[in-house]
Amino acid sequence: MEEKKSHHHKALIVHSPHSGRSNELGLALDYLQQEDISIVEVLAINDLDGLPEQGQHWMHAGIDLIVAAGGDGLVGGVITHIAESNLPLGILPLGTANDTARSLSIPQDIRLAAKNIMHGRQQLIDIGVAQPAEQAPHAASGKRAPSLNPQTARPKQGYFAHALTVGLNVQFAHLATSIATRQRYGRLTYPLTALEVLKNHTVLDVELRFEGLVMQSGVAPMQPNDAIPPLRCRALQVAVINAPIFGGAWQLTIPGASLHDRLLDILVIEDIDRATLATAITHFLSHQEQQPSDLDLLQARYPLLHTAELTGIPGLHHLRVRGVTIITQNDPQDVTLDGEIRGQTPIYTSMAKQCLKVIVPLHHNTISNEKWP
Repeated sequence: MEEKKSHHHKALIVHSPHSGRSNELGLALDYLQQEDISIVEVLAINDLDGLPEQGQHWMHAGIDLIVAAGGDGLVGGVITHIAESNLPLGILPLGTANDTARSLSIPQDIRLAAKNIMHGRQQLIDIGVAQPAEQAPHAASGKRAPSLNPQTARPKQGYFAHALTVGLNVQFAHLATSIATRQRYGRLTYPLTALEVLKNHTVLDVELRFEGLVMQSGVAPMQPNDAIPPLRCRALQVAVINAPIFGGAWQLTIPGASLHDRLLDILVIEDIDRATLATAITHFLSHQEQQPSDLDLLQARYPLLHTAELTGIPGLHHLRVRGVTIITQNDPQDVTLDGEIRGQTPIYTSMAKQCLKVIVPLHHNTISNEKWP
């Protein structure tokens, strides 16, 4: 007969009332309790608005597990509170896209996700940090739950697990995260918002200053910062990517991106015509090699950067770096961290010094992990 585990995890649950599957929160909590997880408290993410990092305070209160019950934006907001505390994170994917959870092989089925939180293993993953950035995307609510430390100091940096973006994705976030828009369109919010943004998008003059640019394999080692030329262009989108999967159920992947390489993947989409853009993105996502003429064009346009370019596709840049400063000609421009607007340009982002403990399935492929007791 199998011996029953005596360890009871004391969990604090943070959820988003407006996530895509927020109506499943009650069921998710029931599943956690069935897995012998003791729920100490349930907080809405806006209860944390304007507060400093809470991780150490939660640890001192006896909590040994934080569960993010929501989508990518919620996960990013929770990470900012626990990144420096060593608290493990469990994820219940109650959002719409859930790209961070998908990148970690966390089941989309809520019952299985709850089982994973109890029976999975801890894995150390890379996270990004941005400065200056805010902990929360919304104004402070004024509500303070008993388990929160209400110090008035506000953080000047924010963490992200999935991506930091400037451009189209920010315009998308302005509309897609609107409560009124979500209430009006429900599950159609994302596709309808995407169409609206494509019709009325803004082009940005951007400059990217790289730190620790990684050259293509066999060409040259990582260069010192003072030898790296900046990238200047008119862009539709700048994305600084940590987790490789995006696009929700489509599960599109950034070629070669990893949560374990201590590098950020920079993807810049220039302002090119729709047909060329569609072709470029198709080539990129299908990992197709480009013709020599394309490579010659890229080298002629960016003579000092072409050896670091990973796509070989004019108009679509993919580079790997330790950090990057993003400057826009008409500062400030809003910046999203994991899909929530939490900063403005100019902004500096890099790999965080610390890794994050996340509970992943036992079968998830990993480089660095620890067993979950």
